[in-house]
Amino acid sequence: MVTPLQTLKIYYGNILRTDAAHIPAAHQTLLTNLSGQIDSGALSVADARTQIARLALETTTVASMAYSFFTPGVPGAGGFDYLVSPTGPNTTNLNSDYYKTFNVENRFINFAMNLGKAGEGAAWFNANFGALSARDSLIKAYTEIFGVVPSPTKVDSLLGDMVPDGQGGTFTRQAYFAAFSRDGLEGQGTKAAIVGWLLSVAAKENIGPYATANNAFLADLGDDGVAQFRSDLLVAYGSPPAPGTAGLTLTVAGDKSVSPTAADAGLKSSANNDTITVTGDITGGVTIDAGAGRDTITVTLGTFGTIRTSDGGDTLTLGHLLSTTPTLGVPAQYGTVTVAGDNNVVTLKGSMAQGTKLTAAGTGNVLHIDRTGATDTTFYDGEISGFQTIYLHSGGLPKVIGAGTIYAMAGGSFSIDSSQTLVFKDNGAAGVLYSSADPARGAKVDLHLQNFQGAPTTDAQVGRGYFVPNGGAIGLYVNAPDQLDNNGKLILHVDTDSTAGLIYGYSTSSALGPNYRGPLPNLDIVGPGKLKAQISGTFTNVDATLAGDLDLTYSIAVSDIAQTFRLGDGTNKLALHFGYNVSPNLAPAVSKVYLGAGVDTISLSYSDYAGAPESRLANLHIKDGAILSAPPEIIGFQKGVDHFVLDAQIHSLTANVQQYADGKTSLQDALIAVSAHVAVNTGAIFTWNGDTYIYNQDHIVGVTMNTLEAGGGDGLIKLVGVTGLTVGTGAGSYDIHYG
Repeated sequence: MVTPLQTLKIYYGNILRTDAAHIPAAHQTLLTNLSGQIDSGALSVADARTQIARLALETTTVASMAYSFFTPGVPGAGGFDYLVSPTGPNTTNLNSDYYKTFNVENRFINFAMNLGKAGEGAAWFNANFGALSARDSLIKAYTEIFGVVPSPTKVDSLLGDMVPDGQGGTFTRQAYFAAFSRDGLEGQGTKAAIVGWLLSVAAKENIGPYATANNAFLADLGDDGVAQFRSDLLVAYGSPPAPGTAGLTLTVAGDKSVSPTAADAGLKSSANNDTITVTGDITGGVTIDAGAGRDTITVTLGTFGTIRTSDGGDTLTLGHLLSTTPTLGVPAQYGTVTVAGDNNVVTLKGSMAQGTKLTAAGTGNVLHIDRTGATDTTFYDGEISGFQTIYLHSGGLPKVIGAGTIYAMAGGSFSIDSSQTLVFKDNGAAGVLYSSADPARGAKVDLHLQNFQGAPTTDAQVGRGYFVPNGGAIGLYVNAPDQLDNNGKLILHVDTDSTAGLIYGYSTSSALGPNYRGPLPNLDIVGPGKLKAQISGTFTNVDATLAGDLDLTYSIAVSDIAQTFRLGDGTNKLALHFGYNVSPNLAPAVSKVYLGAGVDTISLSYSDYAGAPESRLANLHIKDGAILSAPPEIIGFQKGVDHFVLDAQIHSLTANVQQYADGKTSLQDALIAVSAHVAVNTGAIFTWNGDTYIYNQDHIVGVTMNTLEAGGGDGLIKLVGVTGLTVGTGAGSYDIHYG
């Protein structure tokens, strides 16, 4: 299980958009102190999390509150990474040198001014505040941010108080805002700066609906890294809307329009919570207008016409969205659904014809796509936009615009961008992700596992350059236009206990041809859940230091690319498959596995997937037939705590070989001397220069490299900095076990 310190680091990373290696020293110290207080019972985990959230005051909170005020909602996960992450692609992020000289207030002011004057929120801000004076703008913003209307005396003070001008004198606070914006006392930038300052006061003093909603957002984000992205804070995390009043119940045929102004009472919707059921297809030219209220609309068949709602909180269940074939003088009709306002929930049970549209306006909108059991061959050729959260109950992802979080309740292929968060939830079917990348920046793809229960991968094919596994395999293809993405990363969040098949990743490039596949370098495994899975060696740098308990397999090749695998402090099992390379002139890099402070069991494995077993450890490499290459290293092995299980590939050992290694001046000399006394098809354990070595002899006495003949080639693994290990077989508990 994850330790309290790991739990706090995970929470910290989710909120402040960083990994364990980039937590500032001061924050590392704080997290360690908080962890110690939790261990001693002096502090609750909830109180520790509250303190961590306050650390985001200068970064994540600036972005979340400012974006929520000036734009339709907070950014997506990738947007926060861009705006906040110290390792992200934005050189002027809120952790950058540019912002280090800014205090909290000036960070908010600068950020808000950039958004409201010429940035993403400029059009909205001009439409809503452009005609107002700076004074009236302050009143309007203050009322929204703090939930109360300021008195005239308060407004006078907020704008007119004297503050330092930075040159030894003073000027009014309004003049201070104008100095920031450089567009006059009544300029758009000045008014945006006023908003930023008010947001900073709310955040620092933790008062008002914006601050309260932001606290709830950070708590949600910190828990597992998934939140209601691209939604307004007040909508998603503020007070829930009033339930409204029960309205009418209407059942209408699909060739009849419904509207608030209909003359026929049976076709007239009200301003209350109506329930409207449409029998048959909604024909072209027919409109179902539910009007105001929190309405429920059910369409049993298809829609060729139009459906629309007004003010949010509506629930729609739809069949197919269809189109008609144009005829002479009669244009084609396209099914169109538009839901306005916030917090709408739509379930699409049918397909979408080309030209159809399903659109939500507002935030906090949820779409369920559920074609479970569908037998027709049509799919989603229309356009879906405006839904912040999408649940896929049947395979595949249609083209969607603006989604922040996607929950995949079934397997399939998913094309996502770095701003979207994909969650594999309550299923176990194989899934393949496709994402684009800028090689200079490196793709970052977040994938969450929530009760993912996939079967092991037992077979794999390489067809036309594609890796096609079975079971509960999860693959990621990151494509860059001009060259391979050598910085790409998959972040695998194990939010709850999960089991997967082979997890693999490839970097691809259209410039190198459609079938070319290179390794995707980086895989981070984080989160409190236990994970059992197979990890492909296509990830050459695996960091699981902030993961829960793991039961993994991993493949390490003999190549010029160094592979690293870092485990955390939990109870971990790592089965390692060491491949081989028969090129005599290769200079292989040294691959390393770092163990954590917990109890780790390392074992030799047949392969990273069970369908292609290799029954021997034969990774030893001799350059040009004369020079022993450095073996892979296991670092952090604890005598009497950790275990190395050789059973899968080494069934017997030749004893009493240490005497032959003693006194040798090089590892190569020690190995030559030991190998001469190791029986064929057995292993041996010896120490040299303070390290322990696991050696496997093939069917020829002496040090040999794999030559592709059956059973050929020796194997060698180094346990760094540890000696005196116990070795045995049978029922005993040994540091190194064979059998």
